[in-house]
Amino acid sequence: MIGRSFFALLLTSGAAFAAPAPSQPADRDALRQHCTGDYLSFCGDFAPDSAEVRACFKTNKAKLSPGCQAAITSYSKAQKRADLR
Repeated sequence: MIGRSFFALLLTSGAAFAAPAPSQPADRDALRQHCTGDYLSFCGDFAPDSAEVRACFKTNKAKLSPGCQAAITSYSKAQKRADLR
């Protein structure tokens, strides 16, 4: 179960916030590192790469660990910068 959930997080982490740009592997790695526990606690019941996962992270943002919140913020900013290029 944990292995399946972790795999789901790997698939979901990028999709939860937008498709990752190839130049930002560190931001995606930070999501994996800091948000795995939060994903399992709050959003693990949802299918990977789904709108429900994205909504779940938004709904539970205040409950997420500080490290996960920071990783999400960093990832979102990197995505916006990549979109401006």
